Amino acid sequence: MIDSESDKRPEKLSFDCAIVAVGYERRCRWITSSLSVKARRGLGLEFGFLAEGSYLDNRAYFEQLDFEIVPGLGAQAVDVLTKEIASSLRESGTLFVDISSMSREMIANIALAIQAVRGSKALSVTVAYAPSKFSGSYEPAPIRLASPIKPTLAGWSSRPEMPLGTIFGLGCEPGLALGALQMLEPNKAWIFRPKGVDPRFDADMRRANGHIEDIFDVSVFNYDILEPTFARGRLEALLNAVHNSFRLIVVPFGPKVFAWLAISTVIFGGRSDIGVWAFSSKEQGRVVDREAEGSIVWHTINLEKLDDRKSSAKD
Repeated sequence: MIDSESDKRPEKLSFDCAIVAVGYERRCRWITSSLSVKARRGLGLEFGFLAEGSYLDNRAYFEQLDFEIVPGLGAQAVDVLTKEIASSLRESGTLFVDISSMSREMIANIALAIQAVRGSKALSVTVAYAPSKFSGSYEPAPIRLASPIKPTLAGWSSRPEMPLGTIFGLGCEPGLALGALQMLEPNKAWIFRPKGVDPRFDADMRRANGHIEDIFDVSVFNYDILEPTFARGRLEALLNAVHNSFRLIVVPFGPKVFAWLAISTVIFGGRSDIGVWAFSSKEQGRVVDREAEGSIVWHTINLEKLDDRKSSAKD
């Protein structure tokens, strides 16, 4: 469970540990460099593929700052991150995570590692997200991957006889959400439709997701990416309301901040029976070296040490 949260930029941008992506987008380093984020320990997470675009410049920049470059994906990523985060934090630690260029699996790995570290430490986690500049509409690509983001997020329900409900974030990839819905064939769908900082993205998002409401039984929630606490509250309230009536799968398309909100709500809320799934074109999509638009979305959450929460419950 998340104890408290805020959308405000922190007064001090100095942390025990900072985690960034080291990928092909130049915005990987934009927040860290433009705001001079400081940390006693820095971790740069590599993808292990697509070493194109600004990858070499990003790696050189973070190595110059003494960030340790570690794998952000793969079977051992959560264990590695858990060890690295735990060793960098004090009894009550502060963590900075720039999710701007991270994949959803990478975000999930970080959240799972944070949950593991909570067994011995309380944490304050500040997540930053830099929306990208609009550089043209997304190109359609076939779905090549359809699976839980992580095996631990498969969401195996003890009630297989219950109807399937899905919660979707919407993005700008043409037909992707519709294709995923057709694969899952839910009895009911709830979709979270973002309002971004550039109306061109909003227009693309609407075009990319046409006809969903004509085909499926859906309820629509609108959210502003600059108000993540409100958006997460609506998501958590929805989960609480429908949890006893449906087997649930969350598919966090759309801005990375929605992926963070969905994944953190499931993991930190201990909702192991809710699945978090990924649908993507894998390597079939076009690589775009995206630049930051200039805005920053902030979301800071405070997490008690799990041992302390158990003790409080007993008291």
